[in-house]
Amino acid sequence: MLSTKLPQPFKERMALELKEEFPSFIATYDSPRLNGLRVNTLKISAKTFLERWPFELEPISWAQDGFYYNYTTYPGQHPYHAAGVYYLQEPSAMAVLYYLDPQPGERILDLAAAPGGKSTGIAACLNRQGLLWSNEIQPTRARILAQNMDRWGAPNVIVSNESPDQLAGRLPGFFDRVLLDAPCSGEGMFRKDPEVMDEWSPEHVLSCAHRQALILESAAALVRPGGRLVYSTCTFAPQENEEVILRFLDSHPEFRPLAQPDPDADFVHPSALPEAVRLYPHRLRGEGHFIVSLLKDNSCGYTAPKGKKQKPISNPSSRSKQSAKPDHPELDKFVEEALSPLNPELGLTQRLSPENILAFGNHLYAVPATDLDFQGLTILRPGLYLGEKKPGRFQPGYSLALALTQDSVSSYHAFSPNDPLLDRYLHGEAIPQEGPNGWVLIGVDEFPLGWGKRVQGLLKNHYPKEYRKR
Repeated sequence: MLSTKLPQPFKERMALELKEEFPSFIATYDSPRLNGLRVNTLKISAKTFLERWPFELEPISWAQDGFYYNYTTYPGQHPYHAAGVYYLQEPSAMAVLYYLDPQPGERILDLAAAPGGKSTGIAACLNRQGLLWSNEIQPTRARILAQNMDRWGAPNVIVSNESPDQLAGRLPGFFDRVLLDAPCSGEGMFRKDPEVMDEWSPEHVLSCAHRQALILESAAALVRPGGRLVYSTCTFAPQENEEVILRFLDSHPEFRPLAQPDPDADFVHPSALPEAVRLYPHRLRGEGHFIVSLLKDNSCGYTAPKGKKQKPISNPSSRSKQSAKPDHPELDKFVEEALSPLNPELGLTQRLSPENILAFGNHLYAVPATDLDFQGLTILRPGLYLGEKKPGRFQPGYSLALALTQDSVSSYHAFSPNDPLLDRYLHGEAIPQEGPNGWVLIGVDEFPLGWGKRVQGLLKNHYPKEYRKR
């Protein structure tokens, strides 16, 4: 029984906090964890997905595109998952999106974004408009983040592998909304991931709180006057939640907590910070979470963190490793042959105009903001990866495939989810297929998966090796 393995100091603190609710709280650790998925509304509406999905789903009250699923259905193995039709995410974590409230056209930063659950949700809310900058400081986790954002198919995303203070120095006051889903002791995830308990200690909690306070300083600098900063954790520890925020507010009078209507009646408001919410597993169907929204005074200016020399982000004339050459005939030929007609809803006609194309060597990207200078920053995705220029030809990228629809290409081949040929494609095999030579967008039903190139009756496989089934 997991409840007997919980750290004793943790149980003692929770007993003091929850009082008569403590027995109900402890009992949740001996019940199964809950599983959720969130639909990618860039590709399908939640209503339509619910009608088509072959397994039973149950709506999550605080996430209009989120559903509980039975783990025995293994949705991560369905080809729709490979096509980015949905993201598997812990149900309570979906509540953060409600309090961030992203709006189309805004500039939004997810400062500690890996593996990408909240970033994919933000991207869907933006609906291909505005800018999402997803950052992760750990290189391995940043690569996973980039892959998940590729699969989601949003064309207006930048993915970076940077420290928060470095971004604060380059992007002061740049974002309308900043999300800091802070690294924490993970107390709220003990049931979901019992191994987290092995690292837990009261000292670890205090160490996390110290780190969170430092990151919060950078996050605050990145918010524009009048903008919103959302701080969240997956821990119950007051040292990492209310105490971090209250100390921050004491030293940052330009911020004030924002009270918002709750999307669920079982969200708890802590007495020390009533505008914040706590999610407890004995009160609702999800794991533990803490969320608070802060508004930045519209009249305040930006003050650089002490000891940090600031450099402006906008400096198009000094792009590192970026080609200023506006013409890319290989891409133009590919667009003419393979992407005609383009779907106006995707906005790719404008994104593929010369002023929006950024070249890193022979690799081409469609950038969501043309005035950004990435020099000195570790950028994994400066925008939508279009593909690579080869001698006399263009090889389209996986990211471009996932950002398209069946209506925006000249040649699309759909497999049904249970077609054995689809399984062969996902394993990286070539497939016999008659038809004219050229690039073919391959998908499951109407959802693109990747590219194939038809040559003399054989569809050569261009599904990325790192995504292929083993």
